[in-house]
Amino acid sequence: MADLNDAARLAELRGALLRADADAILDACVVRAAKLARSPIAVVSLLVRHVQLLRAQHGLPLELAVSCATSRSNSFCQLVVLDEVPLIVDDALRDERVPKELVESYGIRAYAGVPVRAHGHVLGALCVLDVVPRRFDQRIVGALEQLAIDVSGRLSALTLSDAPLASADVQERLVRVEQATRALERALLALSPVIAAAQAATAGPRVDAARGIDASRATHVTPASLRAAVSCWRDMGPVAEGLCEEAAAIASASPCEAASGLATEARALARNLAEIGPLVRLAEGVLDGTLGEAAAAKGRALVLRGALDAHEAASAAVQRLRAGALRARAATAGPGSGGAARPPEAR
Repeated sequence: MADLNDAARLAELRGALLRADADAILDACVVRAAKLARSPIAVVSLLVRHVQLLRAQHGLPLELAVSCATSRSNSFCQLVVLDEVPLIVDDALRDERVPKELVESYGIRAYAGVPVRAHGHVLGALCVLDVVPRRFDQRIVGALEQLAIDVSGRLSALTLSDAPLASADVQERLVRVEQATRALERALLALSPVIAAAQAATAGPRVDAARGIDASRATHVTPASLRAAVSCWRDMGPVAEGLCEEAAAIASASPCEAASGLATEARALARNLAEIGPLVRLAEGVLDGTLGEAAAAKGRALVLRGALDAHEAASAAVQRLRAGALRARAATAGPGSGGAARPPEAR
């Protein structure tokens, strides 16, 4: 049985793989999967630490199509990744193996999923779902496995977008890493009202002291402040991608321990930001009228805990990245530099 939190598996979940934007190849694959299985729903899922990201989908309820995620613990696909073999469920209501939240909330009754891989690691599943009990015969499973080869090839190609940039001055890159961490720290702080509002709406007003999020203030969050927070999250994507590229290039160019740890930490941060994304997209859906509050509430229930944990982890990762960049600057500073470069504010 595989480990869902295996570091090598999670390390493959990076770059373009974590984006929520449409991918034409993956979208075509899920449409083909739905047609060949004659199922109303088909998905390419990727299992991160807290959530199941829906990297491509066909036929999902609107709130799930907006959030592009569910809780990992409530997913059927986690069983595909754990066992690294196809999973067939004829009647989810009577199958003791599968979680029941999607069955109860969305009436999912039948499922067939096959593993999808990148560089030898099972990252998720290509699956088809139905809202009535049914059998998926071996012909359908075999066709899904063949289609999963195309999906896996595309996932492997998307991971290459995280390749290091061309060589450049390490000190300059480290300064840019520090600048990026400061921008991300401000954006994460601005996201707190969105998370507090979701927390209060789901569980009632309270103060989550451990995460520094005051849910009791959620009733005072205005649409304008929510829109500002959503904009901050949108801005974080390019900043985090640039940070990953810079950190990978630094690790490639510098042998010091502080530099080598930056790339790993940056990728972990990017995964955490991707796991916050579903909650923010649901808030955006309510603001722009795409989603009604009832539909958004169903979506929030599936991703809120993951977003809380990811927000906390992302905030801590940003601080570690900045500290690591400072250590790397001191370790890689040339002779006569005094052991450190100029602070970012002076550049």
